[in-house]
Amino acid sequence: MTAQTQTTWHHLSSDWINWADRLAPAAEKINRHMIEAADLDGLARLRAGAPLDVLDLASGVGEPAFSFARALGDAGGHVTASDIVPEMCDGLSARAVEEGITNISVIPADMEKLPFSDQSFDVVSCRFGVMFCTDPDQALCEAHRVLRSGGRAVYMVWAPMVDNPLFAAMDAVLGNILGVGFESAGLDPFAFGHPDKSMMRLEDAGFTDIAATTHSPAGRIPEKVAFWKPQMDMLFGNVLRTASDMDRGAIDAAMFETLSPYIEDGHFQVPICFHVLSAKRA
Repeated sequence: MTAQTQTTWHHLSSDWINWADRLAPAAEKINRHMIEAADLDGLARLRAGAPLDVLDLASGVGEPAFSFARALGDAGGHVTASDIVPEMCDGLSARAVEEGITNISVIPADMEKLPFSDQSFDVVSCRFGVMFCTDPDQALCEAHRVLRSGGRAVYMVWAPMVDNPLFAAMDAVLGNILGVGFESAGLDPFAFGHPDKSMMRLEDAGFTDIAATTHSPAGRIPEKVAFWKPQMDMLFGNVLRTASDMDRGAIDAAMFETLSPYIEDGHFQVPICFHVLSAKRA
């Protein structure tokens, strides 16, 4: 990850911390797809019941590391949560204490240069993070390196923008009003959007038994709720903080208008679309 990109995430850490608790219930719902893909029960049998070790990459302030920690709790497994931004790690540690999650440790780490020995973990997980690497393929190779034989890597990645109307609206509205969008901000959330190509990248990194599933949930949110604010803050908060009250009001009005076709019975029902990629180290 470049120094510029790391600085961007540093400036966004306060936005992630601000929204974390409010987004936690929704996060739990989608995290279950990653936990299922990791096949913890199968790995436990492979390890003859020995406690499992999970490495979560780009953990932000806790997701999906917390979900994995809860899933492993009764079996005595442990999660190592990591993020390249120390402020994110600090926020994660504080939230873990508040949540009473004890089977977790936190370490700042660059997923392109992991500070762990070969074959140290049974699972490597990463939710909406690998696409922001400077060299995502190196990050995949590093995940393969630190996995034990038979271990599994699980990635949750965004489908293309065309399948994610919230992001399409965000990109257009912010571009029109503030002159900033994903490309100008140096962000490409959709770099792993085509599952066939992404599965080939996993194969090139040495993985086997590669699979992909696609999910398109749609929440039901009252139309008076500006539900786009969390994602917008967590991706563009450093820009929005310098925007005028007039511009912020215009952004909310334009987002409402753009997404209004998804209102039904007084509720927004805007789908999100993502893939879960899973693979094994032979």
